[in-house]
Amino acid sequence: MKLLLIVLLSSMLLFGCSDSTSNDVNEIDMLIAEVRDVTQSFHSIENAIAAGWNNPLSPCVVHPQMGGMGYHYGRMELFDGRTNHLEPQVLLYEPLQNGELAFVGVEYIVPFNIIAPDAEPPVLFDQPYHANHELGFWALHVWTEKENPSGMFADFNPNVSCQFAND
Repeated sequence: MKLLLIVLLSSMLLFGCSDSTSNDVNEIDMLIAEVRDVTQSFHSIENAIAAGWNNPLSPCVVHPQMGGMGYHYGRMELFDGRTNHLEPQVLLYEPLQNGELAFVGVEYIVPFNIIAPDAEPPVLFDQPYHANHELGFWALHVWTEKENPSGMFADFNPNVSCQFAND
């Protein structure tokens, strides 16, 4: 599957097409498909914890008007400034009524001590990261597993709830 995606991406870059915006969208869709592929096993929180995303970083995060983010589970050795789409620093989980957690997306983080808050933001998927001054880092959410009416890269997702959180 990965080889097929690489071949398709390479073909698009070599031969292109007349609409560069279309190329950008197709490339981003392919990169997001790669993220979904490498995080597929993390629909099980147990698998994510075993793979190193074993640091709970927050209670269930929700905004009263904009929606939720859910729980954040971090892999701390990835908090080193990298912006590799295949290595998200954080996995996002929504608490369900039955007590289980549903994998809803990923978050990429670059600490301010690596890229200062007054510098140009890092960019991934042609999206600039957002500065989180309160917590001291740049962040980019990608809602790979749960549709977000606010957009794939919005910080909050109105479809994510903390209603069943046990914080």
